[in-house]
Amino acid sequence: TDKMSLSALIALLVLQAAPPEPGDMLDRTIPYVHPEAGFALTLPAGWRYFPLEAAPGIALLSTSYDARIEAFAVAVEPSGVPGLPDDTLDALVLRLGGPGFQPGAGVRVPLVIADESASVRPQAGDTEALSYTGNHGSRRWSGVAATRCGADIIVTVEAVAADYDRARTVFDGVVASWALLLTGGDAFPCSAG
Repeated sequence: TDKMSLSALIALLVLQAAPPEPGDMLDRTIPYVHPEAGFALTLPAGWRYFPLEAAPGIALLSTSYDARIEAFAVAVEPSGVPGLPDDTLDALVLRLGGPGFQPGAGVRVPLVIADESASVRPQAGDTEALSYTGNHGSRRWSGVAATRCGADIIVTVEAVAADYDRARTVFDGVVASWALLLTGGDAFPCSAG
């Protein structure tokens, strides 16, 4: 039992390691929780990590090719369409729309209860999200967005066309680990319902 307890303690300490310093290249995948923005995900190895300044969230830059992944939350802006509630996917499409934007399928995103170390992530349901793609000039992007707790919570990848497929593979792994915190985070609190 003592040997098992020690192993569990070591595993817990490894998971509770401090987040990487801004600009550091990640030498391994790292579970990450952004409590202010209300999401959890896994940071990919071989990328550099930076906090965003314009919105609660993070940016990840590839260290070997021209690609960027961002995960962030922004306050919901009114759609301005009578009868269209701002917390719907239809209103989200209007907010995200622009040149080159192509809405995709609706997807489900897990809702979780997580602490800052990401060591405990019991799933507590799920919510609707929207996938999308786009391009402009030589750049392509994809993303997944959900509206929750007064915020649009978004994870997106953007790369030059030549590097897009490699970046998209990493992005798909990040999205597979992406979950929204049940309360929506410190900046966008909401009820569990």
